[in-house]
Amino acid sequence: MNTALTAAEQGGLMRRISDLESGSARQWYWLEIAQNYPHGTASKKEKILGIALQIFGINACQAILQRLGLTGLALYQTASDTFWRLVQHKTNDAILIIGGVLALLIGFNRLPASQQLAAWCLAIGGAFWQIARIIRTPAPAPSSEAVGAEDSLGLQGLLITAGVSPAVSTALIKGLIQAPQQFLAPLLVNLPELAPASQPSRAQQYYCSALPWLLIGTTSSAIIGALPPIWGGITVLVLLLLLAYGIHRSAKPLALLAISWLTCGLLAQLTHWI
Repeated sequence: MNTALTAAEQGGLMRRISDLESGSARQWYWLEIAQNYPHGTASKKEKILGIALQIFGINACQAILQRLGLTGLALYQTASDTFWRLVQHKTNDAILIIGGVLALLIGFNRLPASQQLAAWCLAIGGAFWQIARIIRTPAPAPSSEAVGAEDSLGLQGLLITAGVSPAVSTALIKGLIQAPQQFLAPLLVNLPELAPASQPSRAQQYYCSALPWLLIGTTSSAIIGALPPIWGGITVLVLLLLLAYGIHRSAKPLALLAISWLTCGLLAQLTHWI
């Protein structure tokens, strides 16, 4: 799926995104851009990406769609950046705490079964902890649309309702169709409600916060159980360091993690001499 999208695939995805944004100004934003793209039978790639959009959300898929060449996605750049910062933050927490507890258990010379149990407890406990934190946080008030998409006469109708003159709104729409990247900024100035919510949805917050704990904890337990007693926990720590490097692409966070885990293990070993 690394090849660029065809014109028909781009048009199909734009119309799918328009359906997902039904009831907002962004529904018409995508329909206006899609006018330049042909209709066609949905390809396998388009169907897969359409399912991903429905499950994970536009902000989660923005990066891969942009790499595939889909036009008009700059509108979601801020929302996408915020989404992936949340994923990174929650994954960092899970890596740090699960790795630290495993390092302590290794230092205490605990059996692999104890390490596995701890990994499972951290996976479930961490996920519930994150979900509880979100539940305690008040949900943001839903954003209000000036005019419902179905009640307007398209994006130009929304612009006119917002107080933009017909001549300017016509120029903005024509510019958007011809060069979406260049005309997005002036369009947002005249129609601020076009911008999507910058924060992930409530559902996205739940799975972005809980899944890192569940995946890292259960995978760690499986690896510890599959390898010889001495190597299971150490292998998990090495893999977690590699995961951290893949997230940050920097040696400094890797060094901080390694030092913190080594300190935990050495302190646990020190108890044998006290």
